Amino acid sequence: MSIVAATNRPEQLAPFLKALSDQTGHEIAVAPSGAQTLEWIATKSPVLVVIDEGLPDHKPLDLVREILMVSAMTLTAVITSLSEDDFHEEAEGYGVLMALPTNPTEADGTELGKRFSGV
Repeated sequence: MSIVAATNRPEQLAPFLKALSDQTGHEIAVAPSGAQTLEWIATKSPVLVVIDEGLPDHKPLDLVREILMVSAMTLTAVITSLSEDDFHEEAEGYGVLMALPTNPTEADGTELGKRFSGV
């Protein structure tokens, strides 16, 4: 497993996740909670975690901070309802690869894949 999507709405995100997988060539596993995401980071070392709002146990940026403590090499992207300016201010210093809209599209998946591949 190379990419983890921390979300409890994988069906709704399916077109976005497929585009991301197609662009990167990596399989994407779905973790329905922050706790499971952290467990997978510790045991399977994914290279990218896409964190959705609405997880039952973590706010997105709290999970980013915890991921950094477990594996500073794991890249993150966050699906957020915050404005671009608010997100930048809240996430500054966390190295988040990309902020995504609350309902990311196939184009967003392709763009994230390109940014990921360029790292």
